[in-house]
Amino acid sequence: LEGSLAPGDKLNVVDLADQLNCSRVPIMEALKRLEREELVTIVPQVGCRVVTPSVADVGDFFVLFAAVEGAVAALAAQRRDTDDIARLRELCREIDAELKDTGGPAARDPRYRRLNLRFHGEIHRLAHSPVASKMAAGMWDRSDFYIKMAFGSLYFSQRVIRSHRAIRCALISGDPVAADAAVRAHLLAVGSAVTRKMASA
Repeated sequence: LEGSLAPGDKLNVVDLADQLNCSRVPIMEALKRLEREELVTIVPQVGCRVVTPSVADVGDFFVLFAAVEGAVAALAAQRRDTDDIARLRELCREIDAELKDTGGPAARDPRYRRLNLRFHGEIHRLAHSPVASKMAAGMWDRSDFYIKMAFGSLYFSQRVIRSHRAIRCALISGDPVAADAAVRAHLLAVGSAVTRKMASA
């Protein structure tokens, strides 16, 4: 998820066990979990590789991801209370302040991923729906993987910043339709950018 391994890179269980100073058993368990999350491909008697997704699969993923996250945002807009709004406003102030100190797209600043997870994690908290959050949790990792695969890192472009502001406004005003639409538009635009980049590579 940090982008140090590229699609198709081979994963050697013995080397990973040495690097992490553990036995092969937890390494294989971790790789099996990554395979379930479709981040790794395991071929018996051949080995493990970082998955190489197709453009079509990535496009389909973002359509589904946008629908799930849009529904979560709609729940958040319906269920947030005055304390939630105050907390969201404070979080947004913190994110805006930290963004002033982050690097450009070439800097591959890891703070973008952390800030993005904080923002969207807060939306999940506002939804007060553990089942919805659990369903969407693995999708965030895959989204980050696809973005890093295409662009090398996450970055808050002006379009992303505008999208996040539209989402904030919808949540604060308690408008579930606008929250759903803003999140869907945001993630579909991200997916479109990723698939265009993949197709041009």
